[in-house]
Amino acid sequence: MKQVNFIGKSLRFALIALLLSGISSCSDDNNAPDVISGTLEVRVKLQELYSDATLGVVNVELKNINTGKTTTVQTDAKGVATFSNLPIDTYDVTATYTMPAADYATITGNTSVAADVLFSASATGFALQPGETKVVELELGTGNASGFVFKTIYQSGSDTKKGAGEDDQFIEIYNNSDRTLYADSLCIAVTTMSRYGNGHASQDKRYYYTEDGRYDWSKSEGMPQGINANDDYYYADMLFMIPGSGKDHAVKPGESIVIPRFAQNYKGTFTTSSRGETKNVEDPSLTVDLSTADFEPVFKRYESLDNVNVANLELIHTGINSSMRLSRNSKQGFVLFRHSDPKGLPVYKFPAIDPAKNSNATFRQISNGELIDVVETIAPNADGYLSPKAIRAKDDAGYTYSTKGEYSSYAVSRKVIKTLSNGRRVLQDVNNSTLDFVTVKAEPRGFAN
Repeated sequence: MKQVNFIGKSLRFALIALLLSGISSCSDDNNAPDVISGTLEVRVKLQELYSDATLGVVNVELKNINTGKTTTVQTDAKGVATFSNLPIDTYDVTATYTMPAADYATITGNTSVAADVLFSASATGFALQPGETKVVELELGTGNASGFVFKTIYQSGSDTKKGAGEDDQFIEIYNNSDRTLYADSLCIAVTTMSRYGNGHASQDKRYYYTEDGRYDWSKSEGMPQGINANDDYYYADMLFMIPGSGKDHAVKPGESIVIPRFAQNYKGTFTTSSRGETKNVEDPSLTVDLSTADFEPVFKRYESLDNVNVANLELIHTGINSSMRLSRNSKQGFVLFRHSDPKGLPVYKFPAIDPAKNSNATFRQISNGELIDVVETIAPNADGYLSPKAIRAKDDAGYTYSTKGEYSSYAVSRKVIKTLSNGRRVLQDVNNSTLDFVTVKAEPRGFAN
């Protein structure tokens, strides 16, 4: 009996000691709390072309990708904006600066610009680490308001029961200049990207990736040595060209080219692409009339849907696609360019570790030195993950997407920066889709504001 009491007392002493140890440990933790925040330091400067100009105060906006919360800080005299005590999360940052027209004229020699000029730069999808002070360096640049630009990109589609589903998708290209342009030989590419970068649970382990999570095209089978395959080129999943001998398709200032997936009037009776059935739309307000489009891409599988009143695009590259089906959840790049021989552009497959296990998908290689306009669309995933940008910052410093989501009847469209006395609208193009585009109800030849 005494032996039992001794053991019981020993156990009690051990438990008390354990509790005291825990309290002491907690006390130590309180003295040295876990670091649960980070700091971001954004250093901003003008691109070298404009480096002789004096840089004034720059607005730097930080966006938490998961929560959507934004915070804006102005740069100090050294061009630095600091964000302290940030939650550990994933962020985008965008810097904007308005250069006085007089300064712009002095630097560039372009005296025709009457209004102040917007400059911008972005960095996307970077994650903070606990206790880290992350430094992001941005170079401010600007685009131009001349030439062809992507005006509206409608990827999301409309309600599958009351609307037209994915069938009513379209792309719209706009003449943003003050002169008549010709669309002949204009090439439209829809480029591919890595949806899940390094370390993501859904990453396809078959392929090579760069450090920032893009496909490492330099390791594609047959890729020549001595070229910068990742930074100097884009890879088209689909490539179309507007036909013509040079001056067959005039586009006046302020006019558009509408290119639908299928040129039908979805506000009435149409034929579905999924089963070839005739359908009467339940709610015409959810969808659009594309029967008067300018061009359509007619794939072999859907020749029965060819609208004889709409001119056909030349199909330069279709890959494994059966129609111009766009990414509903916004995971694509859109590239406008001209090339003397687009059919002669090289074709590559994904950069597979084992070529025998590669996908059958093929892509045309496009030099990014021949571009007219570029827009990248990237919608964050449900888990907040943001796909790594495939488009270089010099071509599109940011990205855009419909904030309304899939099957919403909403598109992204360029902002109108001014309306001239003759009624022509000038669209914003600062080579930053985050700033240039807004989410609007899809409407061919409509305007964002």
